This record gives sequence, C-alpha cells and structure tokens, in this order.
Amino acid sequence: MDKRELSIIIITKDTRELIEGLLESIYKDGDFLERVREIIVVDNGSKDGTEEFVRLHYPDMLYIKNLENMGFAAAVNIGVKRAGGSFILLLNSDTRLIPGSLVKMLDYMAGHGDIGMCGPLLVYPDMRPQRSIAYIPSLYLEVIPPFLLEFLFPRRYPAREIRKSSSIKKPVDVPSLIGAAILIRGEALKNLHGFDERFFFFLEETDLCVRMREMGMGVVFFPEAQVIHLQGKTVGKNWLAGRIEYNISLYKFIEKHHSRAYYVIFVIVRFLKALLVFLILSFLPFLLLKGKIRRSYRYHARLLLWHMKRCPDGGGLKKIKT
Repeated sequence: MDKRELSIIIITKDTRELIEGLLESIYKDGDFLERVREIIVVDNGSKDGTEEFVRLHYPDMLYIKNLENMGFAAAVNIGVKRAGGSFILLLNSDTRLIPGSLVKMLDYMAGHGDIGMCGPLLVYPDMRPQRSIAYIPSLYLEVIPPFLLEFLFPRRYPAREIRKSSSIKKPVDVPSLIGAAILIRGEALKNLHGFDERFFFFLEETDLCVRMREMGMGVVFFPEAQVIHLQGKTVGKNWLAGRIEYNISLYKFIEKHHSRAYYVIFVIVRFLKALLVFLILSFLPFLLLKGKIRRSYRYHARLLLWHMKRCPDGGGLKKIKT
C-alpha cells in the first residue's frame, strides 16, 4: 500500500534564504518524507534567485512560477489544483520542521475522518511557544482586548495558556489556526472550493476555518506536533504595508460574514480606536522616544489616512505586489 498520502504546498515571494532552510528541514525528516507524495512550490513572482535555486537543487520538485504576486489564497489554489495527495500541508517559507513531529499530526488526521484541518504548536527557534491559534474577528473582540479575555476566561480563550505553558497536551477544538503550518483534508478543501481569493494576504485561513466548521468538519490544534516559525520574516520588509493589508482583509472578512449594519459599526469602532491612539501619541510626544511606539504612531497615522481615502483595496501589499 502506497503511504505517500501528503502533498506539501509552499508559497514563496522573494524568500530564497528562508525556503532553502525549509526544504532542507523537510528532507532531514525521513519518516515524514516517506509519507510525502509531492512538494509543490508556488512562487509569486520572486526576483531573488528562488527559481534558479529550486530548479538546480530540487529538479524533481514541482515548481510553479507566477508572473506576479497573486496573493496567498490564489497561489494556494493554484498548488491545490496540481496536488494529488489526500492531505494538503501548507507551509510558510519561514517555517522549519522538527524531525518526527509532523508525522504524528498526519497520523491523527488519518485516524479522525471528522477533522478537516489541524495545526501544530508553533515555536520559536529556542522552542518557546508562539501563538498557534486565532480567534474569529468580531465587534466583541474589537471592543474588549483579547489579552483580557484570555486572562479572565482561559478555557474559552486559550491562546495565552497555549503560549505561556505546556499544560495542554491533547488535541483541542479551536476557532481558527495560524496559517504558518496547516494540515488540511484534501476532499474537504475541494468541497469548499479552496481558499477565498478575495483575501490577498491575512485571514484567508480564518475564513477557511469558519467555512470548514460550518460544513461540519472539525478544526483542531494538535500540540504534540511542533513546527519552528521564524515569525515575521516573510512580511518584515514591508511591515507597514502589511499592517494595512491586514485591515483590508479584516474588513472583507467582517463584510462577508456579517450584516451591513454590523460591518459599518465595526469600521467606525476601528477608526475611532486608531484616532484615539494617534491623538494620545501626538499630545504626548515624549512617548515617541521608544522605537516600538514610534512605529505604532506611524502605523496609526497611515491607518487613519487609509480610512479617509475610503479604505482602498490597493492600499497595502498589493501596491508593491510585483
């Protein structure tokens, strides 16, 4: 019986050094590699030598080169159309596999047909836990800070508990997963017609989790499997544009899953929050001596300007997409 049931899809854009490390870590995990049917790299128009590297060192790998940056969701869908595995593993180029870890998650998914998506514990290179799950954006969470809810109601909002301790050992049903490393049942993904390509970057995995749960399939955090995540490396070069892109995706998400009135109130609340932060920092300029606060000030100024331009869809990463 052929055990090669897994298709790995990696989306990259000018991250040659990162993808080198990722591919090396995959090929070091022998037991896991035996389960891999194919590795598909979808390149969103890299100009840093990624194509030459992959074709030279991994000639048997399926490499797909897009002429421009089509965004994460669209690139994944391109890869999925070429994938033949019954399971799809999505990996960011800034992840690294830990030998013997992900095969446990694959075995779990293979034995639980009601689970549509599964995510590992994301860790830093020193093995400290990262935030591995996400909450569904809502007006409620926009008004009440998530860290407060995590402190007061750790069972309902477990992200802090997962990040700060190692007490959670068993699989846990969660609202959504962080998209750096996600294992998806291929048939379920096909039934959902893939990712929603309206999301250029950010929240496409959250939207998929919502639709997966609506279809009756489980979304599970699997802490026994761990993946190293070099957090922020893929968008760090364009941080400010990336933050605006998050807001673009956030508003699309709210508009898609809620009523028009809910959407309008949500936008107003978020605008007022940005205005309040901007005014406070403007009247207390001594706070800007700290680098992180200066960056926050620039972000909120840019966010206000984006709102005043009526939230254009091209105000974030799309304007630097090529």
